[in-house]
Amino acid sequence: MNIHKGIPLLILLAVLAGGLWCAGCVSSEISPTSFSLPPGVAGGGGGGGSSSGYDYAPSVPYATPVPIIRAGAWAGDDQKIIKTANIDLEVQDVPATRDALQAIATTNGGYVGSFSMNRYGEDRLYASLVMRVPASAFDQALSSVAALGTLKSQSMQAEDVTEEYVDLQAQRTALAHQLAQYQRIMEKGENVSEIMEVQVQIERVQVEIDRIDGRLKYLDSRIDYATLTVSFREPEPVGSRAGPSITSVINQAIAGFVGVTAALFVILVSLIPLIILAIIVYAIYRWWKGRGKAHPEPAVPKEEKPGG
Repeated sequence: MNIHKGIPLLILLAVLAGGLWCAGCVSSEISPTSFSLPPGVAGGGGGGGSSSGYDYAPSVPYATPVPIIRAGAWAGDDQKIIKTANIDLEVQDVPATRDALQAIATTNGGYVGSFSMNRYGEDRLYASLVMRVPASAFDQALSSVAALGTLKSQSMQAEDVTEEYVDLQAQRTALAHQLAQYQRIMEKGENVSEIMEVQVQIERVQVEIDRIDGRLKYLDSRIDYATLTVSFREPEPVGSRAGPSITSVINQAIAGFVGVTAALFVILVSLIPLIILAIIVYAIYRWWKGRGKAHPEPAVPKEEKPGG
């Protein structure tokens, strides 16, 4: 490859790099109806193709297949909402409630993500369970959980991630086009240095696409499946508190005496510097007073009257 062929190729490579930077700058301004939501992602419609909802471009020897977003499926789609809820219940039987919660998750097409149980107080059980259910079954699962005991507190959150989701889709589409351009340049390259430079750009774009795919996959999981965190505990037994005993009274008296003694000791230690200072001042005063007595003023003789 001669010099005249190499220069246009380098110029085309620089233009593509600038276009990639500009695509990231304007992607946030694209409206939600400009891109399609894949049918298999976050409640998209049905249709042919892969189960993940992406159409894959033919593989090339320098990069993994890149899914291309299909246009048109975004129109009419609902907002992307992440639903979460926290419920606090008082129940009569913690193990039985755990089994009921697992049944609720399974019945609604979800699953239990985590569970923990502890004992506190006078043999009372406390447990916490996190379940994931489809977003369409969120309200039904919430009602079923609240009916298992006495509802002490309940909170729900709905986080709208539509803007972030659309922005990520736009960035990914722009990056996929850039990657295709770099691959075409790679096929035309004849100089080893140019091929290596294009390969670096391909790897950089591919890493960014993988990062966006990971974030989209996480958002899809949070959007498709709502999260319910349920805390439940057994009630305090009625009349379980006994009156004070002689032993407890003696122990409390001893503890009170030790506390008062410790407080007095702290006060005494705090006053020691003041006591020392007062002793020094008093000693100086006594010394000064004694010094005055040791050197009395001379008596003035009285004048005798004439003829006395």
